[in-house]
Formats: sequence, structure tokens, C-alpha cells
Amino acid sequence: MNLDDIQSGSLCVIDTNVLLYAEQGLSAQAQRLLRRCSTGELIGVLPQTVWQELVHKLMLAETVMLGRISGRYPARQLAQKPDVVKSLSIYQEKIAALQGLGLGFEPCTRKDLLEDALELQREYGLLTNDSVVLATALRLGAEVLVSADAAFRQITEPFVATPSDLRI
Repeated sequence: MNLDDIQSGSLCVIDTNVLLYAEQGLSAQAQRLLRRCSTGELIGVLPQTVWQELVHKLMLAETVMLGRISGRYPARQLAQKPDVVKSLSIYQEKIAALQGLGLGFEPCTRKDLLEDALELQREYGLLTNDSVVLATALRLGAEVLVSADAAFRQITEPFVATPSDLRI
């Protein structure tokens, strides 16, 4: 199912990659998905792990864009430059804008991380963040998990919607 096929009123748990594709202009479907969430046509929820990963990736992207770091291991480089971190603001503005779209924040529970996610890892071979995202979607009873991550192709519940128009 592509993102335009998601039925109105659906509860959608959205993965980090789809948000990045929308922000980078790599998927018009991802951009339309966020507009549909902002109007209330869809209910968009981001698990805590997605918010964390998104903030981190946007921070790194801003640092690279500004030429403050380059090359391999950008997080390691940035960790050694607290003054650069203090000077960053664009990623914070982007996070504020996403919050303004009405995207929900769903905290990770102890059961999500230490029980359900571990079981999903054993069942599907998912990495930790992916298994927590799926555990959260299942706990919420989401109709749709929105992700471009190939690891979710084997998931049958909830439905997985993927942007079919990626320009990478």
C-alpha cells in the first residue's frame, strides 16, 4: 500500500525515514501524508524513539550542511564540539514545525521495550528501534505503520504503507 492509499481517519504510526523523505523533498507522498495529518484527515503518531531519532538526524544534517563537520562518524565528531551543538537552531525549528502539524507523541513503555519489542525481534529479526516502533503501533491498535524500511515488509499487522515515489 502506498501512502496515498491510506484511508481517511486511520491511526498511523509514522517511522523516521518517511519524515526525513518529506523534509528532504524526496517523496511527494510523504509530504501529502503530513498535510493529511495536519488537517486531521489522518491521525499521525510518532513513537518516542522516532522523535529521538529524528531530532538526532536533523541535528547532524544541519551540522554537515553548515560545514561544521564532514567525513565519517559525524555523531562522534559533533559530540566533541559542544559549542557547535549550542549554536544549532534549524533542526529545532523543523521539530517545532512538525509538532505544529499535530503529530502525536507516544512514550515508550517499559513493556514496549523490555517485553514486546524483544519478542518482535525474535519473531521478525528487527533492530531495536524498529521493534519498539512496531510494539508501539500494536499497543495503540494502529491501522497503519508508515515506513520505507524494508524490515517491515514481512509484517502483516498492522498494514504497512510505504512511499512508492521515492527519488533517491
